[in-house]
Amino acid sequence: MRNISYRQIIVVSAFLGLSSSFVLDDNCPESSLPCTCYGNSRNFSYISCTSKSLTNIPNIKQSGYHVNKLYLDFELNEITVIRNNAFITFSSINASEIDLRLDNNKIHSVESNAFTGVANSITSLHLQHNNLTVLPSAFKNLFNLRNLDVLFNPLHSLDASAMSNIGRSLTSFSLDLDHFKEWPQELHYLRVLQTLTVDNIQFPHLAINAFDGFENTLTSLSLKYYRLEKVPNAICHLSHLSELTIVYSYNLQKNMTPIFEPCGKELSSVTSLTLYANDLHTFPNITLFPSLTLLNLNSNRLQNIDITKIPLHSKLATIDLEFNLLERIPDALNRLKSLQSLSFSSNKIMTIKTSDLAGLSSLTFLRVFDNPITYVEPEAFKDNFNLHHLDLG
Repeated sequence: MRNISYRQIIVVSAFLGLSSSFVLDDNCPESSLPCTCYGNSRNFSYISCTSKSLTNIPNIKQSGYHVNKLYLDFELNEITVIRNNAFITFSSINASEIDLRLDNNKIHSVESNAFTGVANSITSLHLQHNNLTVLPSAFKNLFNLRNLDVLFNPLHSLDASAMSNIGRSLTSFSLDLDHFKEWPQELHYLRVLQTLTVDNIQFPHLAINAFDGFENTLTSLSLKYYRLEKVPNAICHLSHLSELTIVYSYNLQKNMTPIFEPCGKELSSVTSLTLYANDLHTFPNITLFPSLTLLNLNSNRLQNIDITKIPLHSKLATIDLEFNLLERIPDALNRLKSLQSLSFSSNKIMTIKTSDLAGLSSLTFLRVFDNPITYVEPEAFKDNFNLHHLDLG
């Protein structure tokens, strides 16, 4: 990789933290306070203004500068309001795409014309850990926005006009529903959405039509910290879903009943299922997912595997069962001839027997460290011809 030459940016502001300005040149040089800029001319620039105690967006003085992608990072400051024309001077950089990061501030308001000058260039906007209660109407001007992250904000409503406009381009959306009383209907505007992350669902059920609008485009769904008592059958309508992640959802086996609501059909598009840290006591029925190649059941309370709950002609290649309560490697796995990677670390396994891994000739990776293993039978790995990584701790 070619070494990048950095030069000092000239700080032209007399008072740091008030109306700071700095000048860029064609090589996007390093600056002194308040911001630092790194770049590879004509390809990208990264302007970092993190942890500077800023209360507003600083201005720049620049002309004739062009980059394909501009990263603007204003994380970890004291900004409370994004004012009108806050980014107007950044339009002089003439960036084709802008990745804007405003995480970990105190932003509670974004004025309607805050993004004037750069609205058409912003493709990614990060606003985690702020104080937004309503999705700002200013977002309706971001016609090319593809990624929006507003996790860990006390949102209680989404602006319909903003959702309608960004819904034409938005492919990835992350939000927190901790203060919502019901599933927001405005999500239906997201017609090309591919990735959805939702935290802190406070209601016990989702309607069957919860994902309408993006049922034919969504490929990745992540639900975290929720009170749902079942994995909703709304997922049954997601025709292209490939990754399903359910994390820290302790109500799933509240009544020791199946965790998936009935679908009436198999979800053959799903290849990755993560059920991490859900306090599961019994092995879930995953016959709903005949095409699974990855199963992550890390950090539950499982003591065994029920092979009848795994698809008959399983394609599973990777299984993670770390941090459970297994006392031995389940020989039920012998039927899964496609297995390549197994992880059993931090269980209660004391012995590894010849029968445990019998027939698993495709296995290349086995991790069993942090177990009270006292004995490994001499031929425990005799069928594992392709085992390249073995970690017994």
